[in-house]
Order: sequence, then C-alpha cells, then structure tokens
Amino acid sequence: MKITSLKILANTALSLAMIAASAPVYPAMHDEAACVANEDTLNQLKAARSGTGAFNSIAAAEAAGYVGPVIPVPNMGVHYVNADLIDDIFEPNRPEALVYADLGHGRLQLVAVEYLAPFSSTPPAGFAGTCDQWSPFGSPPALWTLHAWIWHPNISGTFAKFNPLVP
Repeated sequence: MKITSLKILANTALSLAMIAASAPVYPAMHDEAACVANEDTLNQLKAARSGTGAFNSIAAAEAAGYVGPVIPVPNMGVHYVNADLIDDIFEPNRPEALVYADLGHGRLQLVAVEYLAPFSSTPPAGFAGTCDQWSPFGSPPALWTLHAWIWHPNISGTFAKFNPLVP
C-alpha cells in the first residue's frame, strides 16, 4: 500500500532529521555477530547487487527516480531516496534508498542500499535468516529502515546501521 503522506514525510524526515543522526536513535534490533545467514540470504544480497549495480552512477539513480543528496551522515554517507518505492513490500533488488560516500577519490560512490517501510508495531519481513537489523526512524517513528552494505565492506556487519569505514 503506497501512502502519499508517508512519502512526503520520508523525504522531509530524511532531509532534516539526518543532521542529528550521528548516533543511532534506537539500539540495533539484533546482534549480527550471533545471527544466522543462509543461502537464501546470500541469494537476496546477490539480487540487491544485481538490481543496483547501475546506480554507481548518480545520474542513473536520478533518472530512475532517486532524489538527493540528503545531508551527509558520519559513518553512513549521503542518501538518495525514491519515495515512490516506499511501501510494505520488501524487494531486495529494489531498495527505497541508495547510500553514497566519498571514499577519498573525490567523487561519491555507491556503498550501501537502504530499505524503507511504513512503521508498524513489528519490523517488516526482510532478508532471510536473522541478520538484518531494522530500525525505527523518526520521532514518533514513521518508517522502518534497514541498511545493507553490499558495495563497501563494513566491519560492523552487512546489515549494521553505521559503517566505521565510511567517513
């Protein structure tokens, strides 16, 4: 179900609230060190990479409806959001947001994808296994968010909210 007010709220919230997001607002939902990934998880991550490979070009992302940049967040990057994709359907190959960072080459490059879903009392279904870490976003929460660091390594884990290897 697509909800126009949630799309507007998502764009506004991501644009304004990310300024204060240098530390997680909520604790991680899971301990990734103790999680269980399986072949389905790996296949979904492959699908995410396959579906977003063309978006290492910001021009390609913008042509596909992603809007940004949102103010940079330390250890996360700059988000480009496609509000038309925000719904309660999890599609690994169609993330609602793309995350870029300047890794010292003087240009933004794709480092992660982010999934956004309307907030409800429980986190949405996501990747197979127990590794993904959905976090509520906003105050009061308006969205669930989930990062997947599929284009740049993250020593904190593939699904960690922040990446210490990203400036």
